[in-house]
Amino acid sequence: MTASQPSSRRFSVAQLALLVPLVALIIDAWVPIGDNSFLWHIRAGGLQAEASRVLTEDPFSFTRGGEPWLTQSWLVELLYHRLEVWTGLGFVPLMLLSVSTLTFAGVGLVAYKRSRSVSTTAVVLLMTTFLIVSFLVPRPVLFSYALFVLVVLAWEHPRTRWVVPFLFWVWASAHGSFAVGLAYIGLNVLSRRDWRAMPNVAVSAAVTLATAHGLGVVTMLLGFAEAGDTLRLLTEWRRPELLSAVFTPFLIGVGIIFFGALRGRIRTSDLWVIAPFIALGFTSTRAVPTAWIGLIPYVAAALGPVKVGSVRLIRRPAAVTMAALVIVVPLLLRGDGSLNEVRFPVAAADALLDANTFHDDRVGGFLIWRDGPERQVFLDDRAELYGERMAEFVAIRDLEAPWQPVFERDGITQVLMGVDELLVEELTGSGWSVEYADEHYVVLR
Repeated sequence: MTASQPSSRRFSVAQLALLVPLVALIIDAWVPIGDNSFLWHIRAGGLQAEASRVLTEDPFSFTRGGEPWLTQSWLVELLYHRLEVWTGLGFVPLMLLSVSTLTFAGVGLVAYKRSRSVSTTAVVLLMTTFLIVSFLVPRPVLFSYALFVLVVLAWEHPRTRWVVPFLFWVWASAHGSFAVGLAYIGLNVLSRRDWRAMPNVAVSAAVTLATAHGLGVVTMLLGFAEAGDTLRLLTEWRRPELLSAVFTPFLIGVGIIFFGALRGRIRTSDLWVIAPFIALGFTSTRAVPTAWIGLIPYVAAALGPVKVGSVRLIRRPAAVTMAALVIVVPLLLRGDGSLNEVRFPVAAADALLDANTFHDDRVGGFLIWRDGPERQVFLDDRAELYGERMAEFVAIRDLEAPWQPVFERDGITQVLMGVDELLVEELTGSGWSVEYADEHYVVLR
């Protein structure tokens, strides 16, 4: 064996680096559940299973109850309901890990296909880890990341595009971001002038109208477009902070694409895809992971082969031992799908009476899961449904508007909020009594 022929008994640093994202995914999966949107999705799935139909009006709130509303994630909600019946919330860690691993495996395959470099693939995976891991929560958007990566991967080769329409049917039944995926393949057709692929794009768009909601998916998309101002009241829908831990890797990726273009690794026609997805990343924090997935092929192509860590240094026994430790040690930290009792009023909710209660969107999602739909909520995070009521809530919570007219209008005789909220001090000073209090939440009546 010559010096130019690396031994098959050794592994490169880059190959071992491919396992690093898995560590982050395992740790993230075992963190206690803190996503309130996920919780109300479970209860929505239960209602749909009982009624054998999708939801078309709000069943959960006393402020919007009976109003037209289409749940965009009916397929995932049914899955949540069935898994909860079988395991309680114990299914959450394994589901998070499985879907996230599928997403990252797809990212790795896309990066390797474009770069033909293990080192480049490792770099892209590490960047993706820093950027996306905080967004890997059990709500339906988790599935949208996996589906988008699969669409990108399938679109890379004409022989695998036959599966794309099926992916879009599932995606349109799971999350409203399928429209971004349709834009991705449509822009790719324009970029490469691959007009023979247009029928595939047309079929993919058509099947999104063949889900349980039919043309209702268009109504949902229009509803979100019209709710832009209300959505921005939620932190995740605000414009990203340019130097945040989430957005910095995105900016680095944009820089890599720019310098790759200067080196001739990016074609001018690729800008048909690159420019819209860069713009998408600047619209909101929530849009950054989706925009990044659309840019991954171009980041990998712009990087080209990266030589760092390409020398085979680690013998197989040592490499296998290191890999086992990397994977097994985090598994020892395994969680049980428990709730984050700092984020949710697990104990405080026991002190509530059966009365109209004022609370925030996080508490609303928890109460829907815990007691809904028998206990109706003031609001939750469905900003497209609540509209101006979301802004009204924020103004009252921050003492920028009087609470008395809204409390009287909605028959509110009970409040469940964080102990540090300004409204709590205002209400206690107005004669409301403290019925329960712990270090995180207070119930006023």
